[in-house]
Amino acid sequence: MAVTFTKIYTSRVEISPKATLGDGTEVTDYVDGMVMEVRGVSGDFSATRGEWVRFAEPSTKTASDYASWSSLSAASRPTWVTDAMTAFEPTVTGDVVAMIQAQFNAPEYPSVTGWAS
Repeated sequence: MAVTFTKIYTSRVEISPKATLGDGTEVTDYVDGMVMEVRGVSGDFSATRGEWVRFAEPSTKTASDYASWSSLSAASRPTWVTDAMTAFEPTVTGDVVAMIQAQFNAPEYPSVTGWAS
């Protein structure tokens, strides 16, 4: 069974109003994580798995490599968000395939199709 995967970056983001960076700098709008999803499709069957993906702890950042979420959200997707998805995707693709296989292998009862959609 061939499965095509799509990475989905959602708008569900957790932001800390204030944070202290590793160099002691106090900042606002620190993005802690995002719900990321991986959708798989195989023929008529599909499944999506999403989870909170945590970004770097504030203690690992400095003023020189920090940008507030408000300035990032209007720009193109930052590399570190893409890197987080790249690390997340392989951890859930097996589950997505299993969910699709469960649909494929489920028994079908023709008498139900009159109201099933």
